[in-house]
Amino acid sequence: MLVQGNERPELFRPDHPPGAICVASGELARYPAFTESMLNVLRPKGTTIPWHAGLNVAANFNNGVREGLANGAQWVWIMGDDHEFEPDALLRLLERDLDIVVPVVARRQPPFIPVLFKQPQEDTPRGQFPPYHWSELPPHGVHEVYTCGSAGMLIRRHVLEAMTDPWFETGHMGHEYTFEDTYFCVKAHQAGFRIFADMDVQMDHWTPMSVRPVRHQGHWAVAVNLSATAQALLTAQSLINLTHDPEAQERTKARFDRDHAITKGESNA
Repeated sequence: MLVQGNERPELFRPDHPPGAICVASGELARYPAFTESMLNVLRPKGTTIPWHAGLNVAANFNNGVREGLANGAQWVWIMGDDHEFEPDALLRLLERDLDIVVPVVARRQPPFIPVLFKQPQEDTPRGQFPPYHWSELPPHGVHEVYTCGSAGMLIRRHVLEAMTDPWFETGHMGHEYTFEDTYFCVKAHQAGFRIFADMDVQMDHWTPMSVRPVRHQGHWAVAVNLSATAQALLTAQSLINLTHDPEAQERTKARFDRDHAITKGESNA
C-alpha cells in the first residue's frame, strides 16, 4: 500500500530531496502514538509512505524499499509501528548528511539498553554483538556504531544501490533468529559504508508502555511512559523516579563485563 499522505502543506519541506518512509506493521498499527507521529511527520515535498502489513518484517521493509526506489526516492526511512517521535525527527536525521544514521532507541525490555552495538570480538557468539551501555555514549553529536536496530534508520539511495536486493534478510545470524536489521548492518559494512547514531534524536519504543532514552544531569538514562512534553514538565526528582537510573545501568555493564570475562576465561581453558 502506497500512502501519499495528507494535503497539509505545512508538513512538506523543500530543503531535501524526496524519499520514502517505509512502514512495516500488523494489519492495524498497534499504538495510537505511532499513528499521531506519522500524521505529523515533517518531510521533504514528494516523499511517499510505502506501508506494508504482515508478520514478515523483512519482507515488509524490502517491499517498501523497492517501491520507494521505483518512485525515485533518494533515501528511505525505516519505521515500525511501535515507535513515537517528534515531527522534525526525520528532517534532523537528513541534516546529518550521512550514508546510514539512526536515532537513539532503547530496547523495550529490561535492562533497557540502547539498541546500538559494537563490533563482535573473536569469542562473541555468532549473531550477537556486544552492546553499548549508556555511560559509553556521548550526550550529543553523532557516534559511530557497528550494528543497530532498524527503527528510524535513514539510508541513502546510493547505499541501497550498492547493495543487493533483498536488503533485509533473516536466518543469517543463526537459524533460530531473525535479526534482519543487524544483518543489514553487517552487509553495509562489507559494502564499505559506516553507520552512525544521532545522539540528538531520540525515539520512543512502545510495548504496552513507552521506553524513551533521556539525558539527566549529563548522564543517559531510560524513562518509562515519558513523552518529550512530559519530560519538559516534570521535576528532576520525578524524572529520576521514572527512569532506569545511571547507577543501575552501571551495574548492568559491570555484570556484562564480568560474565564476558568469565566466558572468555572458560573458552581459553
